[in-house]
Amino acid sequence: RIAAIFLIVMYVQLLFFQLYTHSFLFNEEGGGEEGRIPMWVAIMGLFLSTLSITVFSDMLVQSIEGFTAASGISTTFVGLIIIPIVGNAVEHITAITVAMKNKMDLAMGIAIGSCTQISLFVVPIMVLVGWALEKDMTLNFPPFEIQLFFLSVITVAVVISNPTTNWLLGSLLIETYLMVALGFYFEKVKDF
Repeated sequence: RIAAIFLIVMYVQLLFFQLYTHSFLFNEEGGGEEGRIPMWVAIMGLFLSTLSITVFSDMLVQSIEGFTAASGISTTFVGLIIIPIVGNAVEHITAITVAMKNKMDLAMGIAIGSCTQISLFVVPIMVLVGWALEKDMTLNFPPFEIQLFFLSVITVAVVISNPTTNWLLGSLLIETYLMVALGFYFEKVKDF
């Protein structure tokens, strides 16, 4: 729980850094477009989308146990591979689209920003909500998952540190993802 609080503080610091103290580092030139719809329409659309996603997510979560029992696929694989691919499809398409327009900084920002938000904000918030609801949720992950996490972080760090890209770096990212997916597909979850 203490680690979750530290992670949330780190996320707040990151937001403060990006939005206030060093916002000039993240501003793209020529990006001052005006909105095409009124603000109230955008807020209403966001509210209705959020409400719909809440209902559909609840239905999805209720069906996972039956799906994993019928298919023999591990719950970890469904939760860490299948659901993120389906749930973030629009985000992936957006990142690919802007990358094809040669806006690689924006594409990387979309991909890495989402990972940062999940790891520094959503997961710690879930730990704290679980604590408030007296549901045991921790950041104590199995060693295999921690090893795969470090492998992923190192691979992404190597790719990002290079100012140019080529097919090999893209191939490394895809192969790392497939290796992680296969690891979770065959993982036998044990209580520890």
